[in-house]
Amino acid sequence: MRLAIIPVGRFDSDWSVLSPDAPPGRRVQIPVYSYLVETGEGRILFDTGCSHQCRVDPVALLGEDTVPVLTPELQPADHISAQLAALGIDLQDIDMVVNSHLHFDHAGGNEAFTQHRFGVQADEWQAALTDRESYPDLSFQPADASRVTLFDGDTELAPGLHLIATPGHTPGHQSLIVELRDGPFIITSDAVYTRAHFSLDNIGASHDRDQARASLKRLMELVDDGARPFFSHDPDQVVLEGWKLAPFWYE
Repeated sequence: MRLAIIPVGRFDSDWSVLSPDAPPGRRVQIPVYSYLVETGEGRILFDTGCSHQCRVDPVALLGEDTVPVLTPELQPADHISAQLAALGIDLQDIDMVVNSHLHFDHAGGNEAFTQHRFGVQADEWQAALTDRESYPDLSFQPADASRVTLFDGDTELAPGLHLIATPGHTPGHQSLIVELRDGPFIITSDAVYTRAHFSLDNIGASHDRDQARASLKRLMELVDDGARPFFSHDPDQVVLEGWKLAPFWYE
């Protein structure tokens, strides 16, 4: 099994968007990632980044109040379809797309996968279909809903590849554990935005803070047991912690 961490754009954001208890005024560059896992059974893509519309007309998608505090800085080459092509991978080579949750910066790139199977937690799917304010980008939704597999809690995708339910940020958020030769990696997604949020004193923006706190505790226990976390929007971890991005593969 191997894992590639794929950068798919960034936002210029006010820190208070990530940390609601923080005062506004501090600007940070927050990255967005997708993750490609190759198993003995196929290729699974975890999260897909932003849609084309998010780059072309973010105000129409996100609203005029949101864009000044969460400003997309996206290029055509950042789209997941372009990033996979740069790796020499055709879209049809992806066997399944799994989303941590269905917010626009994690599921917008689903639009590229017109014939693929998708996987998401059932609670997340229901929330996204009914809460238009929290889920303004409908790019996550395939034309044929029968291609969506709805998970109910922790799920094994393949030997050594596990989804774990980490609700709180959204009703059906999930994180990914990838068991590699060097030990398990945890893709936290938005259960933990950054290293600074890996603390019970700094819970990120959440649908349910109590659930978010419980999910964070669960992830902390896994890290205490030796898992290595990769955070979804940390602006510094690649440089400070020595992470390598695609085309590098962790094996």
